[in-house]
Amino acid sequence: MRKNTRALALAKLASSGLSETDAEALKIDWLSAKKTAALHPGFKAVPSLRLAYYDHRGRPLPDWPGAEPFFRLRYLQTPTDFVALTDKKPVRYVQLPNTVPTAYYPQNYTDWAGLCDTPDEPLIITEGELKAAKACKEGFPTLGLGGVYNWRSHRLGLEWLPSLEPINWLRRNVYLCFDSDFRTNPMVCHALRELAEQLQRRGAFCHLVALPQLPEVDKVGLDDFLVHAGSRAADMFRELLSDAEPLGLSRPLWALNEKYVYIRKPGLIIDQTDLSNKVSPAAFKDHLEAAAQYQERSLKKDGSISYKPVSAAAAWLRWPLRLEAARLTYAPGAERFVDGEFNVWPGWGCAPKSGDVSPFLELLDHLFTDAEPAALTWFLQWCAYPLQHPGTKMFSSVVFHGIRHGTGKSLIGYTLGKIYGQNFTEINQLDLHNNFNEWAESKQFVMGDDVTGSNKRHDADFLKKMITQKELRINAKYTPSYVVPDCINYFFTSQHPDSFFLEDDDRRFFVHEILVGPLEEQFYTDYANWLGGGGASAVFQYLLDLDLSTFNPAAPAYRTLAKERMIDTGRSDLGSWVRQLLAAPDQVLRVGDVTLEQDLFTSKELLQLYDPEGRTGTTANGLGRELSRAGVRQALGGRPVRLANGAQGRYYIIRHPEKWLRASARQIANHLEKSCK
Repeated sequence: MRKNTRALALAKLASSGLSETDAEALKIDWLSAKKTAALHPGFKAVPSLRLAYYDHRGRPLPDWPGAEPFFRLRYLQTPTDFVALTDKKPVRYVQLPNTVPTAYYPQNYTDWAGLCDTPDEPLIITEGELKAAKACKEGFPTLGLGGVYNWRSHRLGLEWLPSLEPINWLRRNVYLCFDSDFRTNPMVCHALRELAEQLQRRGAFCHLVALPQLPEVDKVGLDDFLVHAGSRAADMFRELLSDAEPLGLSRPLWALNEKYVYIRKPGLIIDQTDLSNKVSPAAFKDHLEAAAQYQERSLKKDGSISYKPVSAAAAWLRWPLRLEAARLTYAPGAERFVDGEFNVWPGWGCAPKSGDVSPFLELLDHLFTDAEPAALTWFLQWCAYPLQHPGTKMFSSVVFHGIRHGTGKSLIGYTLGKIYGQNFTEINQLDLHNNFNEWAESKQFVMGDDVTGSNKRHDADFLKKMITQKELRINAKYTPSYVVPDCINYFFTSQHPDSFFLEDDDRRFFVHEILVGPLEEQFYTDYANWLGGGGASAVFQYLLDLDLSTFNPAAPAYRTLAKERMIDTGRSDLGSWVRQLLAAPDQVLRVGDVTLEQDLFTSKELLQLYDPEGRTGTTANGLGRELSRAGVRQALGGRPVRLANGAQGRYYIIRHPEKWLRASARQIANHLEKSCK
């Protein structure tokens, strides 16, 4: 086990550019899993590095007089216990409970006592002990912080750690060198700003070192950079220090950082206080923040420094500390930043709260009068699932239709809209065909009032794509288009029984026909007062508590009788004839009183039965397309069948498809020749 632990320890040290000799100088030890767990009941039973802490004079750092020397552990393996597995981020560093955060002074590489008293000497601050140790080894005096906020302790009321007090900060150049992901991590940005302000109050001149990205590395630390640079590490790091951004004059840029985020793809700026406010970089500089100024430093030919006022917006766009994200995303229920992406979900419209939901249930009971009992259950589960599982794309939508006005179809949509808040919108037919689709931006629940697929197949196909697509391209005026996850679920209302063109095997639409008239007018007045007085919060809680154990969001929509009626109503005369042909072929395949016995027919032969006098204008090809829509297969895979008399044709299987799909050309020809006799 000791050998195993040693191998893990040396590998970890090597990844930071440190050796076993360095570990001895730094007084770093490695502990087996057993010894790690023995230090404290809260420590995991995994191998670790024990990082001993010392003050600026090389003395062990106690947390208080008489206490054990302060140390931190760096786990060498990821803990696999249940608690560790349920953490959002694996625990890597631990220290004894109730101990004060402490600055890390790497030993044997720097004369810390002399440096603390000499403000002319620059100082680097980084996050992490091993990073600081590697930088000190390369000749750069570097303090390590156990975390980006580990220069203070709110728990103990400390705005500045006692271990940092011995340093004379007055007029000292201090370089803050945190990991490269600070650009996409608001918490780290805030920590950098607050640390810089604390140092400036103590008279220090602060600079920000921006580490470059390395190939195939998501986050670059100071040790990563120095190891990657190899023999040129010192020279390359000096170049970064010389290019470091001075933070003393950056207040206007910090102010912009508090409000805006730059999105690298597609290249736009979003206002964090108003997520709907998105502008291009040009509009940001020339209009939105045109008045803001920043004092920019420049080096003159004689070596002196000059300052001139420039556009703060333009400077912010070039600023290494600019808050940014790789792209926009829409992730209901998640934090504002998700894996380096900026989440534009604005939050729920109301908070769930137990209360009276009887008006909502009474309205639904009325609207579902004479419907199948399971239909209302399915609809409620459909409403509840995206609330219990935020961001779920249901792959089914709901259609409420009925010829009576004022029944409350739309009122159900508005009730759910109160829960979704800014994530809800209402659209009409024109919105579907607009070149710009701002209506879909940051939306979870959309109600289409008299939005229909009508009898146009193009519209129907477009709606089906909207219901199931996984990604949504937002095309808004004056800003670049961008793609986000599509989390929209659709609720449609209509007055018309043929509002949607539906295929026989449609999976996407739940259709409910409202057969009753409106309730008493007083009910709707009382409903509006209830809804505005907390009713939406009560419905929210009711739906969060609803049992969904029997509901599958990816399954086809519940098939109602109302849907069957809409399918029938939406068919053309030819479509209805084809369905009747398939349902009762013996009744349709007749010439006078004679029933045709053959199972296979060409589209021309069937056209003679449908329109013997050619009055409808239907063509054989048109009839063939309708047969294909109905799922009718052709014998021999659609290849022509040649008969003994030289005639040939492509034959549709009207009867016994299981037999003729496997039949040979000879068997098919024999059947047709026999039927013709």
